[in-house]
Amino acid sequence: MKQQKRHQTNLISLIIVLVTVGLLIFLSIVLYNHAKLEVRFDTLISWLRQVDDAIVKLDSNAQIILCIFALYIAKCQLPIPMGFLCVISGIVFPITQAVIINLVFCIFFFSVKYVEGQFIGGGWTGMILGIKQLHFVRDWIQFKGTGNPYVLFVSRLVPSIPLGMVSKYYGSMRYDFVYYTFLSILGFAPRLFIYTKIGSAIFNPFSVQFIVLIMIIVAFTGVSVITFNVFYGIKSKQMNQTLLIYSEREKYKIVL
Repeated sequence: MKQQKRHQTNLISLIIVLVTVGLLIFLSIVLYNHAKLEVRFDTLISWLRQVDDAIVKLDSNAQIILCIFALYIAKCQLPIPMGFLCVISGIVFPITQAVIINLVFCIFFFSVKYVEGQFIGGGWTGMILGIKQLHFVRDWIQFKGTGNPYVLFVSRLVPSIPLGMVSKYYGSMRYDFVYYTFLSILGFAPRLFIYTKIGSAIFNPFSVQFIVLIMIIVAFTGVSVITFNVFYGIKSKQMNQTLLIYSEREKYKIVL
């Protein structure tokens, strides 16, 4: 059983490594040939620039902000990627304004999910962490019932961890709201800036800036998923060893 779990962890890690490396190699080739691709897809780039000019000429910024805010409200209940919302702001507004808008709306989203967790509990996160094999993850997150600040920070930093599920779980633990908001924004800030920057560079998807940003996201996502998978494998093995020792002790007591 232990051998099977170790092989499974190694197989998953290998698949993640292959996919990540494959994507990075593909993006590296695109980066190397970006000048040729810009010439080859000049029609597409010209059309995107026309779209950019049309967006700049829009009259009411307030209406645009209201529409973006409506998408963030929808995000509170629908599985809309946060990166997608940040990209939209980066498309419409200059980078500084877009970052501020995304920052304010992200605080709103984190607050809504926190309050939701206070009233209806941890939701799917609580159910998943209730699985016996994941009790060590639950105990690590709860940190003696007060909530682990390091897990909160890392969960915002790592792209593969759902933001809403973590927010609800920390809300269900009644974690200090001010500290929760600060750590959430601090952890999500690098991703927020990169996503927003992608939005500002999306009108030339073959530019060096755009390709490098995509490479950063791919590399960081791959590394974070591999790290979590290895961590889960190590902790699961430790938990099984602990249970085995405990069961042997109980068996010894029964014999006595």
